[in-house]
Amino acid sequence: MIKLQGLTGEQVKQISAQIAEAFYDYKYNEDDTGLIKYIPTGEAMFIYIDAIVQAAYKAGVLYTTSEYQEGYMMLSGEGAGGRIGIVDGLKMIAAEKKALGGCGNMKQFINACFSDGGTIETRMQKEKRKFLRIEMLVVRKEYQGQGYMRKMMEYAYKIAEDHQVPVILDTDDKDKAARYVHLGMKLDRIRSCGERFDMYDLIREYDAEQQGESSPVS
Repeated sequence: MIKLQGLTGEQVKQISAQIAEAFYDYKYNEDDTGLIKYIPTGEAMFIYIDAIVQAAYKAGVLYTTSEYQEGYMMLSGEGAGGRIGIVDGLKMIAAEKKALGGCGNMKQFINACFSDGGTIETRMQKEKRKFLRIEMLVVRKEYQGQGYMRKMMEYAYKIAEDHQVPVILDTDDKDKAARYVHLGMKLDRIRSCGERFDMYDLIREYDAEQQGESSPVS
């Protein structure tokens, strides 16, 4: 895995376009509408994804699989190595509001995503637990089914193991959740966020014994 750095603005936008295309063209399980419920056009998806990618790149938390950039991953939390600054965070919020069609739609989207007990991240924070979160993971369409998703997950697992923290993520589709489970995550809960819009919270706990270490004394 490679941390993306030293890119031009145009190169970063190209990455945003590749990620947005993969998200927009994804075929959801018939039970789920996912992001498409709130971001129904390709243009809006690019605006939304570009805001996230730009902020992640500037924060130094955007990674790719190799020099060929078959896939991309954004991390946050313990061991991620950076965090999004206030200015970039505000720019990201403004762009997301535009992609979602204004303040009203953005409020509905946020309320939906945080409904039914809140995200796994907010619940971990309430418990004052440290974690590594996979904010975004995508394999470009032409490289899907070739093991790159596993490679990125194993990279995240290694960082989490080094820092002795769990890995968490949430996703908006039953089939995506099943793939994460296949790659070592555990389904923590399914949150009902509206009609045909569920969020799947997943976690991979740190197991000290499995790593050949003694459990820390509290």
